[in-house]
Amino acid sequence: MKKRVATRVMGMVLAGVCLLSAAGCSNQPVGAASGGGGSTAAAETQASGGGGKVTIRIGGGPSSSANYTTFAGIGNLITQDHPDYLINTEISTGSQENIRMIQSGTVQFGVAMTDVEEAAFKGTREFDGSPVEICHVMGGYTTMLHMFVPKDSDVNSIGDLKGKKLAVSKGAMAQYYMPILLEAYGLTKDDVQITETALQDICDAVNDGNADFGVHITPFTSSPIADLAATKGIKLLSIDEEHIEKISSENPFFYKSVIPGGTYTGVDGDTVVLGTRNNLICAKSVDDEIVYNVVKSIIEHHDDLADVHPQANQFNKENAVEGALIDIHPGAVKYYKEIGIMN
Repeated sequence: MKKRVATRVMGMVLAGVCLLSAAGCSNQPVGAASGGGGSTAAAETQASGGGGKVTIRIGGGPSSSANYTTFAGIGNLITQDHPDYLINTEISTGSQENIRMIQSGTVQFGVAMTDVEEAAFKGTREFDGSPVEICHVMGGYTTMLHMFVPKDSDVNSIGDLKGKKLAVSKGAMAQYYMPILLEAYGLTKDDVQITETALQDICDAVNDGNADFGVHITPFTSSPIADLAATKGIKLLSIDEEHIEKISSENPFFYKSVIPGGTYTGVDGDTVVLGTRNNLICAKSVDDEIVYNVVKSIIEHHDDLADVHPQANQFNKENAVEGALIDIHPGAVKYYKEIGIMN
């Protein structure tokens, strides 16, 4: 199912242009009324190309990731409701790149973890001094730390990593999360050898013995990690309660999460880790009607989402505004008011 949905979406002809407007964002829980539809110029541009088709691009994640699979499938569901939309899910390295692509105009929507979304909106951390004009659209599933080592490794916790070779996913994981984890256990980046790379390369490095430890933040089930577990055999590392409390109290975007036993071959017990929410965001300028239609389709196709990815149906009305730290787009606010989850 996943491959079929992704193939159908990626096979769409990219035509038309994006319908944008100068509509602003609205503060969450107390969102203002929608700013209305797109500008006349935008409407004329759209009508003049592609026979009225509107192209919408979404920054997803690595090609085999949950984010990419989920939004390739969601794109297909949206086009069932709106045949005039042409939706393409873009391959990326994750949250940071998705936001950079929104900033450059390469995509209009993207997936981002809560802390990265907030940093971009406020112009802090990796976006220091350069705030990005984005809005929250919808909260979704938890993306969680997957810390894995070969099944016969003597590494059983982060505290055992001194002197080890670490393969760490690019972006927020390498730049911010890994230093937080090391510091909590009394280590620094100088105590380990870190290679920043893509998820598949992380799994290959662990498989080939070129890395002692791999880490990626992703919803379960991750296909590359599942393949590694089935072929080589892995241990997933848990974080003890003391360190979960310490890390989450200092970094409130993190919270306790569990990867259930049996998710990966040979990992029979639950793995207790830290997670953060994955959200759908968009450029501030995206037309209200487009955002309204996207959100409405996702929520109304709730029963279909589990066929797209096991956790895709967590993009639902219960999580939509939960924990949103930036302004919610007025197109989304309009729909959330209609279904009674915002005032």
